[in-house]
Amino acid sequence: MYWSAGAAPTRAETIARLAKYLGISEGDDPDRIEGARGTMRLYTALGERQVWIPKSRPARLELPLYPLPGVAGRNRGYLVEAVLGEGKRTRLLLDTGSGGLFLLERIARRGGLVPLSEETVFGGGGGGRQTTRRGLLPAIALGDLRFADALVSTTTDEIEPTGRYHGVLGLPVFEGYRVTLDLERSRLVLEPPAEEPGGSPYWSIAGQMLVRVEAGEGAGGLFMLDTGATSSQVSLTLAKSAPKASLGAEIPVRGFGGTMPGARPVRGIALAFQGLASEGRELIAADLTMRSRLGGVEVSGQLGLDLLDGTRVVVDTKAHRIEVTRGTKTKK
Repeated sequence: MYWSAGAAPTRAETIARLAKYLGISEGDDPDRIEGARGTMRLYTALGERQVWIPKSRPARLELPLYPLPGVAGRNRGYLVEAVLGEGKRTRLLLDTGSGGLFLLERIARRGGLVPLSEETVFGGGGGGRQTTRRGLLPAIALGDLRFADALVSTTTDEIEPTGRYHGVLGLPVFEGYRVTLDLERSRLVLEPPAEEPGGSPYWSIAGQMLVRVEAGEGAGGLFMLDTGATSSQVSLTLAKSAPKASLGAEIPVRGFGGTMPGARPVRGIALAFQGLASEGRELIAADLTMRSRLGGVEVSGQLGLDLLDGTRVVVDTKAHRIEVTRGTKTKK
């Protein structure tokens, strides 16, 4: 009943199915129960009101990306500039691991935020939980791409300590486009979908862009393709089952949801995806059971910027295909 709610044709039907689920949910995962309640509050506040209403949708659009320098000549993220409301400019982290728009609350309020409801957000890699407010922005623009009533999640906690960006933007806002993330030339390009898209399939599940990644000797699984993560990770489940994996002692690693429990360095796992390879690199093994549990599918890891930086990532949102090619400066 819980999973069927996600396929309901209307918000009213989603609410009805989640209400039935809650009526029989005793003993089920408490995080799933809380997630159902949050969705019901949001959908009750929205009714059947449309969100992300296109006001200007150019056939082709090219925007600059602003790299965030990291260590060893590698970038730790890419920013895109948006205009909120009547002219509040802000930079957002372009994050393929995000399912929508997430803003610092004071920035959203300056853009005219209309609050709707509260819900609990469960950190992707960490075990932390945050109370977040959901609401509507009257207007948001990325270049000539403009929307009204953009659905946004907000937080009062600083998203980036130095203030270089105040929010996170996922790819769902570009639905219907062929999206090119040129991470070598720092450009974002939106174009019509290709007639014969290349690459391999991806699956959008619970806001996650999942691709099939090999991990050596027949191992592997579904990995989140995540331009918002500086490093690639594997799940502890995969690391413990890989015959050549060597796990180190626990280390402190932070994710969006806080410190990742049980995170450990791991060697002996070689990730491979469309010509990208982690062979010889030390990876992080982390507990991803919360992400798997809430999404309803086993997530075996994530591909981060240690592999993706400097590449050209093409996402055909109509065909659900993705193609990653090396840039001239991409390191193995």
